[in-house]
Amino acid sequence: MMGGGITMILIWGFIIFLIFYAVHKSNVNKISNESSAVDVLKKRYSMGEISTEEYRERLLELMKKM
Repeated sequence: MMGGGITMILIWGFIIFLIFYAVHKSNVNKISNESSAVDVLKKRYSMGEISTEEYRERLLELMKKM
């Protein structure tokens, strides 16, 4: 009886760990993608591909999504 209780605790602990891991992994990927979008925007601005006004507009749009 005692061994069954410990096993059940371990199973539920593992399930909870998997849920937290999946949520954390999802958030990390989201942050990485948004950061790279800002980096691309900065690079395009520094190379003169977009105007200052366009840079500011797009940066504000990206910040709203974060």
